[in-house]
Amino acid sequence: MKLSKLFSLMKQHKSVQIRQGRAAQWVGDSSSLYPIYNLPQLNEAAMQELLGVSDDAWDKYKYEEYEAMKYSEEDNIDGMYQLDRLKIIICWSGKELIPLVGGGKIFFIQAKYLKPFDDIGLLSFWYREEPLRDGVIGVNEGMCLAGLVMPIVVDDRVFIETLYRVYELTKRQAGEEA
Repeated sequence: MKLSKLFSLMKQHKSVQIRQGRAAQWVGDSSSLYPIYNLPQLNEAAMQELLGVSDDAWDKYKYEEYEAMKYSEEDNIDGMYQLDRLKIIICWSGKELIPLVGGGKIFFIQAKYLKPFDDIGLLSFWYREEPLRDGVIGVNEGMCLAGLVMPIVVDDRVFIETLYRVYELTKRQAGEEA
């Protein structure tokens, strides 16, 4: 994993979250978490130094530290199912969205949350139903959990209508009935 890309995400959002796991410290912003192994115990001062943020600028950051991991750290959990990554990126409201489909559902994640995995060739995506919590997208390297990304909730009527219009026009141009 590219720590520089992870740190860039946290700086972009001015948000740092650390959760203590059993085998790793999970670090991210409010929409993603990544396991960090073999580093000394991270805390607020360490994160400020790692990110290279001045004291004045740090005052504008949201920093959260938790003693426990919010989501399961297990590579496999009951109720999870694999998602297929569609070979398209949708740009909407300044966000690059990647559609993931499976289980008769579609989920969208922001492409930027895959940047820390730039050095990993084969990723798989899994919807992880978490007891008493919202579901989350697990990003696996092989069979091992490499990160968690919160899906985007799409409730924008214009977005949905735009996707449908693209579908209709594409089908019509391909010579099929819409």
